[in-house]
Amino acid sequence: MNIEDFQVHDIRAFPLCRIEPDAVLPGYGRQWARELDALMARGEAFVLIYREPADDEPHEDRKLRTQWLKQHKVAFAALCRGIISVLDDAARRAHFDEMGRMGEQLFGIRYRTATTLGEAEVLARRLLAP
Repeated sequence: MNIEDFQVHDIRAFPLCRIEPDAVLPGYGRQWARELDALMARGEAFVLIYREPADDEPHEDRKLRTQWLKQHKVAFAALCRGIISVLDDAARRAHFDEMGRMGEQLFGIRYRTATTLGEAEVLARRLLAP
């Protein structure tokens, strides 16, 4: 897994994989999928941490991600211990918590929110613990 090949996920602190808002630009979906394929090929558990995710992801990117998640549902659930969104606004956290409950049912991945990156990292380490 070559760090330079990753544009969407910051994997320097693997198994904590951060996604910064400036990496999620229209058309990012294909790169996101390539990077998740590479993370999955590693065969080690990980957690995705999204910092301040956008509320208005482009339709094509959302569609591509949803298709990838459906296609890789079992394998992804076996390695991804959770997805955490870092949101400082309480109303946005509540909205993302609700969306996360639906995502958990569809894809079998734990979804949580956190107020700060530090809180998210503590939660991620708990999700990774045996």
